[in-house]
Amino acid sequence: MSNALFVEVLLDQSLAKPLDYAVPESLQSQVKIGARVEVPLKKTLKQGTISGIKKTSKFPNVRSISRLLLPHATLSPALWQLAEWMSQYYACPMQKVVKCFTPPNIRKEIQAKLHQTVSLAVPLEEACLQVGKNSQQLEVIHALAAAGAPVALSELLARLGVSKSPVNTLVKKKIISLIAAPMADLSEEDFFSTQPKVLKEEQKACLSSILSSLEKKAFAAHLIHGVTGSGKTEVYMQAIQAALDQDRSAILLVPEIALTSQTIERLKARFQQKIAILHHRRSLGERSAAWDLLLRSEAQIVVGARSAIFAPAQNVGLIIVDEEHDSSYKQSDESPCYHGRDVAVMRAHVEKAVVLLGSATPSLESYANAQKGKYILNSLTSRATSAPMPKVQIIDMKTAYDKAGGFTHFSEELIEAMRARLEAGEQTLLFLNRRGYRRQQLCAQCRHVLKCPHCDLALTFHLSSQLLSCHLCLFHMSPPRSCPSCQSTESLEFKGFGTEHVERALHALFPTIRTLRMDRDTTKQKNSHEELFMQFRSHKADVLIGTQMIAKGFHFPAATLVGVLNADSALHIPDFRSGEKVFQLITQVAGRAGRADLPGEVIIQSFIPDHPILAFAAAQDYLSFYEAEIEERKLFSYPPFCRLIKIIFSGPDIDLVQQTAEQTHASISSLSLKGAHVLPVLPSGHAKIKDLFRFQFLIKTHSSQVLHAIAPLVPASSAHVFTKIDVDPLSTFF
Repeated sequence: MSNALFVEVLLDQSLAKPLDYAVPESLQSQVKIGARVEVPLKKTLKQGTISGIKKTSKFPNVRSISRLLLPHATLSPALWQLAEWMSQYYACPMQKVVKCFTPPNIRKEIQAKLHQTVSLAVPLEEACLQVGKNSQQLEVIHALAAAGAPVALSELLARLGVSKSPVNTLVKKKIISLIAAPMADLSEEDFFSTQPKVLKEEQKACLSSILSSLEKKAFAAHLIHGVTGSGKTEVYMQAIQAALDQDRSAILLVPEIALTSQTIERLKARFQQKIAILHHRRSLGERSAAWDLLLRSEAQIVVGARSAIFAPAQNVGLIIVDEEHDSSYKQSDESPCYHGRDVAVMRAHVEKAVVLLGSATPSLESYANAQKGKYILNSLTSRATSAPMPKVQIIDMKTAYDKAGGFTHFSEELIEAMRARLEAGEQTLLFLNRRGYRRQQLCAQCRHVLKCPHCDLALTFHLSSQLLSCHLCLFHMSPPRSCPSCQSTESLEFKGFGTEHVERALHALFPTIRTLRMDRDTTKQKNSHEELFMQFRSHKADVLIGTQMIAKGFHFPAATLVGVLNADSALHIPDFRSGEKVFQLITQVAGRAGRADLPGEVIIQSFIPDHPILAFAAAQDYLSFYEAEIEERKLFSYPPFCRLIKIIFSGPDIDLVQQTAEQTHASISSLSLKGAHVLPVLPSGHAKIKDLFRFQFLIKTHSSQVLHAIAPLVPASSAHVFTKIDVDPLSTFF
């Protein structure tokens, strides 16, 4: 048949290899690579993505595709090219990569979320006559009459405390009207308009360099190394305006969902354009609405976490990765184990766009790329306002313990500094990267630690729920009355502390103090990040206690004191990046102090106050830290002087998992690959998670070809052993 046409389809589930399907004549003009289709497989229909188009098929009796899915599910040529690069770079089947580009709202064909409003359809007197004495219906009618305008159905039901039943009855009687319209987003709300700020000389030079790249409409990567409070956000916004002036789109990635509301508020106050917001806390309907805005080019600004890099923005001109060093950009839980920053750089390359990587503490890899000339380096060495950098002091907690006569959360210096802020009406941030009340429960007699039965992790006691909880698998239980090991009823005790304990101790010191806590326990609900952020910024609390999420980009003008509790705990993790992560965290959280007119102070509490990493962080001296760390990386041949590949094995049978890991290790070692060093098989840092035992080994290499040689030797996941290749892992221990 001269007009026959066939397509190769990658199914969302089942087979990893594409299957051939014929294309009906009625659809031949519409099929393209990257299009989503529904196809028959045995007796069911499956969804998939077209990965190839051809005139012939070597298979007989090829079945036809059933239908093309919604046009907005189609991957553009640029996104398809990016997907192919990801598949190759991260050694991951295309089938899994395509799932990144077709999120659940697309695969499930979820329509944009509708917003239901109700209003009176007849005069009040007539409505009252029709319903008679029905109290709930009368209540609804009077509420709508008092409003005098359409009211959101959800708001009305919540305010009156009634079910939807009286509303449905009134709609049937045509007494009230129920109208469904696309839901207004946060980007639809009104904000006080702001004008571009006057830039300082360093900001001007940075922006000028970016604008020069934008004008060329060619790929360029800029690293903006700016101290905390140096005005990187203002540079971003003026660069976004330049991209919009070229009628091109801009994608802004932020590391934490908590930052999106602050970022959206700033963007909406500056730009009149609609903003597409994409992150996993949004409902599928909300994500579909944002998707539609982008495909219709009604939104040219995208804001979101790492997965927003796959958004179908049209004619992309600018991609910004804020806090580019942050580990949140790396996906490690499932394949592909991609890094949002690196994918952003490649997408900019594919789209001939400009990518900005901004951070006060750039990753060593990014700064090394700037040193080599791969990235254009822009430095902002002073704060954008007249505010000086905060005064920093390191407190020896061994001395603090001696003065207190035992354990204490707070040194005398920190207590006095907090008291001064309370009296002055200023705010304090307390940073501790541990949540919960107590870190573990153990038996003083036999030293047995209560661990999760499913994970290799001590259970954390949470005071709010009165439960011992696992932070890996969410298992929880009530604290036992006797030791499970020796049955002693007298010797169980709690050790260690988390943010809950700090909050309670703070109230014991200052009974009238108002506190907020921001950690994973207090931000489980949708919009909880935004609510806590707004409460603290509007000064409804004197102290914000939080984990690492408070260290990332927040701007609180009245926060003049930052206390870093137990700063050195992460330095003991046996990972070559431990020092870098501690430096970044402390520098970032210290940068939250004194960002406006009031001077800032930072107090770092440590048991190893002389550690060089703490000294670099206290001085906010990135360059000295970089020079010291890069020499150590070079000496031991770690990134950026090599590439790392981590092969991970997990399964319910510890012996089978270890045996599979050892066999794979032997197969790869037997290749004697030039420029590659295969390290031994070891249990992972968390040796057991969710009843699965975990082993891993690392490969150091200087050649990109090594990955292609070893990938075929890594067995595919089975029902007994799951395998995963993590290219450029952020952690070599966990």
